[in-house]
Amino acid sequence: MAVMLGRQLGVLIALTMALMLAACISLDERSSNNTDSSDADVQLTPTAQPDPTVPAPTAVPSGGLLIIDGITMRQVVLWDTDLPAEYAASDTALYRRTTARNWDRVGALPVNGQIIADPSDPDYLYLGDHPPCLAEDEPVPFFRSTDGGETWQEVEDAINTRPILVWPDDHDVIIGSRCGLAISLDRGRTWDRHLPDSEFDLTRLIVTQIGLFGVFTGEQKVSYLRQIDIEDPENPEFREPIISFWGPGAIHATGDRILVGEPGGVHFSDDGGRTWSTSREGLEDVIASVDPQEEEIPESEIEAGLGIYALQPHPSTPERIFLGTIRGVYLSEDGGQSWGQIPEVDEQTVRDLQFSMGGSILYATTDRGVIVLHNP
Repeated sequence: MAVMLGRQLGVLIALTMALMLAACISLDERSSNNTDSSDADVQLTPTAQPDPTVPAPTAVPSGGLLIIDGITMRQVVLWDTDLPAEYAASDTALYRRTTARNWDRVGALPVNGQIIADPSDPDYLYLGDHPPCLAEDEPVPFFRSTDGGETWQEVEDAINTRPILVWPDDHDVIIGSRCGLAISLDRGRTWDRHLPDSEFDLTRLIVTQIGLFGVFTGEQKVSYLRQIDIEDPENPEFREPIISFWGPGAIHATGDRILVGEPGGVHFSDDGGRTWSTSREGLEDVIASVDPQEEEIPESEIEAGLGIYALQPHPSTPERIFLGTIRGVYLSEDGGQSWGQIPEVDEQTVRDLQFSMGGSILYATTDRGVIVLHNP
């Protein structure tokens, strides 16, 4: 009995070892076959390598230009500081973000103009611009898209309209500039123009927690900041000017606080515009040495250039305020009491500033293109 059990056990052990050996041989053969197939793929499929004419997407270093397919982007489109940019545009083409670092080319743009998107449906895009007011330049057509820019429809009665924002409470209402306030009540199909006074150009418009504010600039380069009531969008009401200054200006408002940047300095009001304080320390290279409304600006300063074109507090640390100026980006770490130029942007004109990803990215739109700043 013991001998029989011993023989059976020996047979079982031998059978197990044979099966294990066969499995190992099979795995080796499959591994060898896979290696051969992979090598063959590399040798026989040169198209697997990236197209040398299209640069592979890479992270943009802080202070670098946003470049896609070797083309410098001139603007990005976003509407929420917590979100990444949805679109980027060159002079002739539109791109849409697919991942954190990748963009897909949507198609060609019918005109070089400003683009905005509807936050409730980003497939709705509006594209247009206007030449300098009172200039006899060629008119700029206006377009809208309902499929994310794959196709565009021209709106014939909206020539020379620059779209600026979609009204948060009613996304059928689009607000723009046509050398004056322009409002569409039907998603850009038709537009009406409104003016607080004659011969005023709407040079800046922003919607805030406390309402809609616009900067209107006249022929003599005197600008007025006004709050605009559009409870009835067909009949907007222009309130009395809050503050006046020389030249174009940048604005920001939240709560009762209003900030205005202009060639004479940065102005602050914490009571809705009733009283103001002014900051100039550190801005001497981009603002006038005198009050332009009271004294003549020295000729040397005019030749060198003056101007503040964008103003944005950091979304999570509002005491950090960024300015887009005629010579780069300036930053205040103390709520606007003093300023210093940041090194990532050299001395070029910065027209717009937009935060994304909760403030971890700042897009600075310059005359050369969009510069990306990480953790500014």
